[in-house]
Amino acid sequence: MKRQLYHIEPIYKSFIWGGRALIDHFHIKTDMENIGTIYHVIAIPGQLDNTVRETGEPLSVFYEKNPQIFQCRENSFPVRMTTTANSGFQSYQLHPDDAYAEKHENQKGKVSGAVALKASDHVSEWLFGNKAKNLEDFKRMVENKDWKNLFSTIKVKDGDYVHTPAGVIHGGYGKGLINATFGTNGDITYRFYDNDRNDPSRPLQLQEVYDCVNIPEVPVGAKAVEPVRENGLLIYHYYEKAGEYVAKRFIVKGKGNYSYQGFLFLTCVNGEGTIEDMPIGLGETILVPADFGEIHFDGDMDLIAISYIEDGKDE
Repeated sequence: MKRQLYHIEPIYKSFIWGGRALIDHFHIKTDMENIGTIYHVIAIPGQLDNTVRETGEPLSVFYEKNPQIFQCRENSFPVRMTTTANSGFQSYQLHPDDAYAEKHENQKGKVSGAVALKASDHVSEWLFGNKAKNLEDFKRMVENKDWKNLFSTIKVKDGDYVHTPAGVIHGGYGKGLINATFGTNGDITYRFYDNDRNDPSRPLQLQEVYDCVNIPEVPVGAKAVEPVRENGLLIYHYYEKAGEYVAKRFIVKGKGNYSYQGFLFLTCVNGEGTIEDMPIGLGETILVPADFGEIHFDGDMDLIAISYIEDGKDE
C-alpha cells in the first residue's frame, strides 16, 4: 500500500509590527500590506486552523479523525510551527502555561522556541526574563515603565536557538530577521506594554501578566546548536522535551534519508526538492505520518520540522 503524505496549507496573518520580509522571501502573491507571521502548522478550532489539502479539512478535525496518522493520545493537536519577521515594536509580553490558559481561555498555553533562519556573526542583546524580587517589585517597575531595572538581557548570535518557557517576559523591537518558531499549540499572549499605542485590538492584560509571570525567573538563554551529518543530511536537533515539542531542521544537498518514529511536519524555508518523490517548494509544508519508515529526500533545500513526544515516551 502506498504510504500517504499530506500537504498543509499556510495561514498568513498581518500584525502592526509586521513588514514585507516574509512576503518577499516566500514570493507570496497577496494584497496584504504586511505579513508578520506565517502559520505553517497550527490547529486552534475557529481561530487559526490550517487546511489539509488532500481532504479539505481543518487540521484540528483531521487530527481527531486520523489517530493512526499521529499515534498521539493528546485530546487536542499538540504543536505549532511558524515563520515570523518582526520589523517594529512587538510589545512586552508573556505566554501562560497550559493550566492557566485552559482555565481562563479554554485553549492550551504556549511554550516556544525560535531561531533566525540566516546565521551570521551578528550578536544582538534581547530583553528576556525579569529581575523582580517579588510581585510587588514587578508591578512597580511595570507601572513606572522602569524597563532597565525590570528586564534581564541575553546575548543572541544569529542562528542561536532561544527557548521561551511559559511565563517568561520578552518582546521589544525587531530588525526584520526571519525566524522559525516552534512550540505548543496555543496562541495566547498577555501584553503589559505596547509602546503606548492604545490599540483596542491589542488590549493590555496586566492582571493576567501578574498571574502568570515567573518570579523568580526561570533560567533562560541562547544555545548554539551544531548540526550533525546523518545519512546524507545536515540536521539541527534544536529542542526535544516530552509534553512540549520537538524542533529540528534538515539541510538537503542532493539525496539523503531519515527515520523517525513520530509524525513529522516539514516546511521548506529555502530551495526546493522532493520528499518521497513528492515535490516540495518554498513555503510548502508536508506531513509525514508516524511510523512512516525511512523518509527519502532529494534536492537543494532547507526544511524546518516539528513533532511531539508524549510524557513518558522517548523517541
